[in-house]
Amino acid sequence: MTAPSTQGPHPLAERLIAEYLAAGLSGPVLEIAAGRGRSTQAFVAAGIPIVATADADPYTQLPGARDAYAAAFSSHGYLHGAAAKVRAGFAELRRVLRPGAPVFVTLGSIHDERFGFGEALDEWTFAPGDGPEKGVPHAYFEQDEIPRLLAGYTLESLAEIDATEIVGTWAHPADGGSPAESGLPLEAANAKDSRRQKPPRILHWFVVARKN
Repeated sequence: MTAPSTQGPHPLAERLIAEYLAAGLSGPVLEIAAGRGRSTQAFVAAGIPIVATADADPYTQLPGARDAYAAAFSSHGYLHGAAAKVRAGFAELRRVLRPGAPVFVTLGSIHDERFGFGEALDEWTFAPGDGPEKGVPHAYFEQDEIPRLLAGYTLESLAEIDATEIVGTWAHPADGGSPAESGLPLEAANAKDSRRQKPPRILHWFVVARKN
């Protein structure tokens, strides 16, 4: 069993908690790919009912009936998978969300230093050839693509954020270790002046949307 995280919640989780409480929402929040529970714990502490899926659970087959959830959050679930799968995942998310439900998620940015490294699965998706996420597809998007990705939602805010110090150390250790420990593919790590004291610069889109 994976040990619970001792890190604080993701910034988007904190924003969703604040909105949920301020708006007087009721009903469960769906967290897609909860990892070690760093954000799940914050929802529970705030008294917000939450259903959290495991990282291995497919986000194209979410638990719950139609209109089951008051809101949704994901810190890293939609970073993984080919672009077409991510698009299908958001369509599935619409099924289980109530009309008007807020959605707080991260997406990969094409300005992330890992973009373009590994096996190209499509124009936007690359699978690292080594490291702890070897073979795991990572999708990256340019800004103009995101509104199209979120068909059926109203996009309320979109910001490109340096997430290097935000992402959980379960995936990206902050100690600047070897390429395999950092999650950076060898070809990318060797291009970083051979020093490898720093982890790769990770850029995420912080997305806030609402189901139509």
